[in-house]
Order: sequence, then C-alpha cells, then structure tokens
Amino acid sequence: MDEHRSFSRVERLLAPFVWIRAGEGRSVVLMFFSLFILMLAYYLLKVIRDPLILSDGSAELKSYTTSVQAIILLGVIPLFSKYYYKFSDYNDKSLFLRRVLLFFVSHLLIFAVAKYAGLPIGIAFYIWLGVFSVTMVALYWAFCADCFNPMSGKRLFAIIAIGGTTGAWVGAQLAGLLYPILDITGLLMLSAILLTTLNFLIRSSYRAVPESSKSSSRNKIQTKRHQWWEGFSLFFNSRYLMLIGVFILLYNWINSIGEYVLAKFVVNQALQLAEKGSHGEQLYMTEFYSSYIAWFTLIGLLLQLFVVSRLFRWIGVGASVFILPFVMVINYTMILFFPFFTVVKWALIAENSVNYSIQNTSRHALFLPVSRDEKYLSKNTTDTFFYRFGDVMSGGSVFIGVQLFGLGTFEFITFNTILAGICCWTALSIRRHYKLQDNGQVEGRPPELALSLQPEQLTAGNKTIVSIPENTFIDPDPGDMIRYQLKAGDGCELPSWCHFNHELLTVTFMPPPATDAKLKLVLVATDFAGFEASTDWEVTVKPEVDITENT
Repeated sequence: MDEHRSFSRVERLLAPFVWIRAGEGRSVVLMFFSLFILMLAYYLLKVIRDPLILSDGSAELKSYTTSVQAIILLGVIPLFSKYYYKFSDYNDKSLFLRRVLLFFVSHLLIFAVAKYAGLPIGIAFYIWLGVFSVTMVALYWAFCADCFNPMSGKRLFAIIAIGGTTGAWVGAQLAGLLYPILDITGLLMLSAILLTTLNFLIRSSYRAVPESSKSSSRNKIQTKRHQWWEGFSLFFNSRYLMLIGVFILLYNWINSIGEYVLAKFVVNQALQLAEKGSHGEQLYMTEFYSSYIAWFTLIGLLLQLFVVSRLFRWIGVGASVFILPFVMVINYTMILFFPFFTVVKWALIAENSVNYSIQNTSRHALFLPVSRDEKYLSKNTTDTFFYRFGDVMSGGSVFIGVQLFGLGTFEFITFNTILAGICCWTALSIRRHYKLQDNGQVEGRPPELALSLQPEQLTAGNKTIVSIPENTFIDPDPGDMIRYQLKAGDGCELPSWCHFNHELLTVTFMPPPATDAKLKLVLVATDFAGFEASTDWEVTVKPEVDITENT
C-alpha cells in the first residue's frame, strides 16, 4: 500500500518539516510533548536558580558551587548503573525513566516545603537542579535512542528536539511572568505537577513507536553481576565514546567560564541599580536571566525548526558536532576585541542558541548506532560526570585564576578562545570515528532498485493515470525512507501535459491529440541521507487513430 495514502492528519501536517513515515506520527507527537513538558518544568526552575544563589553570594560562589555537582555525580553514576540493570530486564523500556522521574519529583516537594518554611535553599537547590538536568535529559534521550533505530532517529530527533526547545522558551517566559505571582514556592510546586504529568506521557510514547521504526536492541536476561564502575569502563573500551566524553567536558568548560564572565557583568549592572542582597537586585537579575534565556531558547527554536534536520541531511550527524566549537572560537575572539556587556550578552545568546539546538540534537544522535548498554550507561556517564566535570574544570579555573593569580575577565576570555580551538579538533576526531560505527554504514547506503518500470504506451488525446509501485526502490537501511522525483531523460522539464504527484506516486498524462512522441523519463529515488538512485522509464505516445480515414 502507498505509504502516503496511509498518512494520518498529524503526519500530513508534519511531512513538510520532517521526513516521516506512516505510523510514526503518534509516537513523534507524544515524545515532542514529553520533552516539551520536561524542559518547561526545568526552565521554570532554571530561571529562579541563578538569582537564588547570586543573591546569597557572588559569581565566584556560583562557579564554585557548580563544581560540587560533578563530585556528587561521582556517587550518582554507580547508583544509576545498579538500578539500570535492575530494570533492564523489563519489556517496558520506559519503566526505568519513569521511576527516576518520580524520584526527582519527591525532591521538589521537599524544596517547596523548605522554602515555604523560610529555610535557605539557594546552594542546595543549585546543586540539585544541575544533577536533575543532566540526569533526566540524558536519560530521556537515551530512552529515545532505545526506541528508534539509527535511521529513524536521525529523521525524527530534530522534530522531537523542537519540543524541548519550545518548552525551554515557554518556561523562560513563564518564569518571568509567574515569579511575582507564585513566588519561588509556587514555581517549585508547578514544576512538580508538570513532571508528574510527564510520567504518564512517557509510557504512551514508547508504546506508540511502530515496529518498522523501533531499535533493534532488545532487552536480554542478565546472567552476570554487574559492577558499579561499568558506566566508566565502557569509555576505556571505545575511543569513540571517550572522544564524546572529552568533547562534552571541553565545551561545557568553555560555556561555564562564559557564563561566569556574563555573571560578572550582570552583578555589576545590578549593583548600579540596587543594594547587594536587596529585593531590587534579585528582581533585576531575575528579569535579566528571564529575558536572556528566552532569547537564546527562541533563536534555538528557530534553528531547531529550520536548520537542524537539513544539516543532518546535508553534512551528517558527525559533521554537525563541529558547529558549536566553531561558533565558540568566533565568539570569544570577538569578545577579546569588544569586551562590552552587550557584546558578551549576545555572544553567549548565540553560543547557547547553537548549543541548545544543533549541538544538543547532534550529540544525542551520536548514540543511535551504539549498543543498548552504551545508550544508557555511557550516555548517562557522559552527560553527568563528563558534562559536570567541565564545571569542575571551570570552577577550578576561576578559583586558581582569581585567588592565586588575580586574573580578570580578559584573561578568562583568552583562555576560552584557546579551549575552543582544542574543542574544534576533538569534534573533527569524533566525525572520523562516527563514520566507523555500525560497520561503516552509519551515514546510510543508497536506495536499491527492486522493480523495473515497464514501458508504457499511451494514446494521444486521452487522459491516462499511471501508478508507480511504492517498492520500485527499497532502502537497505532500516528506518530510512525514500522520496521520488520524475525527470525528463534529457535534463529538461517534463512536458506540460505530464504531471507527477510525488505524494501519491502517480503520473497523469494528457497529451494533445496530434502528439507522436517517445519520452525518456528518469525516476529518481532519494533517501534521508541524500543518497540517490535512478531508473529509466520509456513512455510512447501515439496519435489517436482516425477511424473514418481507415474506412
């Protein structure tokens, strides 16, 4: 049956934006909204996180506290590995994710009660939110990678990620609007309600994935006792995974120092308007970070919607990883020459826009071709330990630079420029090793001709509709899809009386009565990776026979 004819209404709406196959629409929509809710809840919390800790301390305290997260995550990783294996035997792949989610929801309730009671939560909440964000986002994308096979994931991750970017933008906007009304306690409770709702969506999204798009990885009975260090040991057995870990460490190190530089400017601006620790200071910083986050999430949303999927097709997942470090090199080089608050603000907005769209999606897609254990254990280790170890390096750099050498923002910006260059080299190495995954077929293979088109004979003056079999070409990569084009064999346009419907795979011929022609047509099949294959098709048109002449 023609794939396009079985499209649901949602799939027809999504088709102009994403390469989607029949039956995938429901799972994509559910995962879109699941990630939307997750990021909405996180950004409601993220907007109040920085003002809480900055009003209690300083930009340096923020940087030092961020470093503590990585130390705590050293204890989280063994627990994560232990409970992953506990739930990995279940047929429901969403169970582990849902249990971890409810675990974090219980903490939000504790923070809400503590804040309502007037207890200081700034430092503890800042650390907790960092652990929550990297753990839940890593686990959610590992879950997505476990649901889809590599080609389906490359096609669909871009549209799913738009849900996260949209949720981040809406959360940043709502936090600024709701903060004066609900205060911190109310935002904590609202986030808890959203995450509880998410728990129900996740299970439905897993069940909605069609068989033809599912990952080939299967749950298997565990026959040995797994050790707590296995999340780390996977990296020592795979240069590909190690490069990803180092890359994430580097770019988060750079980004954290960039945020430190921005925080210095924000604090200086706030002190010009209000006293240290006053409500006016906290209000200014809350409004600034709400606007700042809203800007880079909005730009990130536009990049996610119009750029990411096209980049995956044009240059591939591996090459897309290079874009963020390239932007970082440009950013910090520019700030070196123009160290003004506005320049720093918009440079960080540009960096975070690319980070939260192109970089995030390509980073998650890097795990599509690896094994199931690597999807969960190595991805969690990467997005928790390596990600937060970048914060440790950032905090250590700030401490050593400020306390021992008395360095200023200019020196930190110079240091970031050098790190960005190293990050570029690491990204290129990832690209080379990415090509070797899945037996060197990770970028896909071209479609293969399965059914030759038989010559067609038409009578001029009559309307003829010819259907092209959907399986004329097949794609050897599971989860990939094909789009067709019909061209004239000489490279010219099709005759005006020949119309090809690429959705229904039908060709409508309406040759004028006196037409006598032999058309050489070419049917071109293009898959998501941009590979093409073609086959020739001969169509002969004869003039209508005049019966009166013959008599």
